Amino acid sequence: MKPLCIYALPLLILMLFSCGEKPYYMDTYAFENQKWLEDTTPVFKVGFNGDTTSYDVIFTFRTSTDYAFNNLWLYMSTSGPICNQMNDKSGFLGRKAKELKIAKKNGEWIGHKSGTFVENKLYYIRSKFCKGMYSFKLEQGVTMSELEAIHDVTIEVLPTNWEK
Repeated sequence: MKPLCIYALPLLILMLFSCGEKPYYMDTYAFENQKWLEDTTPVFKVGFNGDTTSYDVIFTFRTSTDYAFNNLWLYMSTSGPICNQMNDKSGFLGRKAKELKIAKKNGEWIGHKSGTFVENKLYYIRSKFCKGMYSFKLEQGVTMSELEAIHDVTIEVLPTNWEK
């Protein structure tokens, strides 16, 4: 019995600490040939159940170290139902311009770098959502017809952790 405990206890501890908070919703859009073309508009559709939970909506952009700029301008359009529980906090609905800083002026990467990949997070919304389907649409907001060295974008919708 004792040898079983010697192996089972470390395995149990490892399992407990490796389990992170699972996202309510998560999806990734991969850009073809690592280029974000002007007319490419990733859309993520998320259904909410209308409970009292507050959620964080986070976008993670993965570029390569070949990305030529220190930022990324984009337009984020959000649509979905409005209800009484929002208490006039529906200001995130509509189309908004956002800037994502990717590198410092001296060229040092801001996000998490692993090999030739750089991940940058854009914390977009912390809110309660009404019951129904919400749409999150992304458009590149630069004056170029294509942005190179952008691999993908991931949306994560997580229950808000107020202790962070």
